[in-house]
Amino acid sequence: MKILLVLISSIFVTTAPLAFPQCHPVPGAGQIWSQSSVTWVWVGETHGTAETPAVFGNLVCEALSHGRHVTVALERPATEQSAIDAVIGSGDREAGAQKLLNQPDWRNVYDGRTSQAMLQLLFSLRELKVQYPSLRVVAVVDPSAFGSSPAADDEAMGHSVLALDGKRPGDLVMVLTGNVHGLMNPIFGYKTAAMYLPPNRLVSLQVTDAGGETWKMNDKGCGASSGGVPDKSKRRPFGVYLDSGLARVGKVNGILALGKPTTASWPANTSALAAAPCRRKFISQSGGQSSHKSI
Repeated sequence: MKILLVLISSIFVTTAPLAFPQCHPVPGAGQIWSQSSVTWVWVGETHGTAETPAVFGNLVCEALSHGRHVTVALERPATEQSAIDAVIGSGDREAGAQKLLNQPDWRNVYDGRTSQAMLQLLFSLRELKVQYPSLRVVAVVDPSAFGSSPAADDEAMGHSVLALDGKRPGDLVMVLTGNVHGLMNPIFGYKTAAMYLPPNRLVSLQVTDAGGETWKMNDKGCGASSGGVPDKSKRRPFGVYLDSGLARVGKVNGILALGKPTTASWPANTSALAAAPCRRKFISQSGGQSSHKSI
């Protein structure tokens, strides 16, 4: 319970009679909202930072404030949909969060997609849904395809995101996944998820940073490590830049420059992490050293 109380913090502005989250505009994002033909905005991140989920939440808030009807697509298994609905819905927030944290991936997979920052994003979307009831949050990973092959995973994900097109004026699907899924060209010999969408209705952004750390899980264990996609200019200010030439890897429409070093966001389920084999292995192989306090 103490962990959840620490995590459940949001920024509000006072209005009568309810309080809603305050949008923090992302410089350059107006270039997207002004394009009525855009149906999908795909943000490709490096999993495990504290910064990207927060910025993505601000983008969603800004799109809603510009009159768009937003569906958020997240790189989560479709089997978690009811748990996500419990967090986003009007029921008890802590009970919903606990239901989510009890899902298999949130108890066993610590690769950044189950981070504290991701949980906080869901809390922020919950508050936005109070003001914008049409807001939807959808898990778009097919577990069977994910377990089959990377190509099958991307194909299934692409079709899931494509199916979210509501076909109403002002409908917008905002996607947050790992950066490979958002590329508009194959780099591993198969079509990425974003390639299943009409390119003339898609804006794909690659998240760049000025160094820092991410939370990773791999065959060496799990923990905070250096990583991310470094911006071509370490002095580039925070914002959206619709220039495909700024991308560090692959083909996209532009970048979402964080403009600063990232910080690793720890897994939300810290009680399960304490006994996780990957954590013990990471600590053993790194000599117990980390820039973060050990659990």
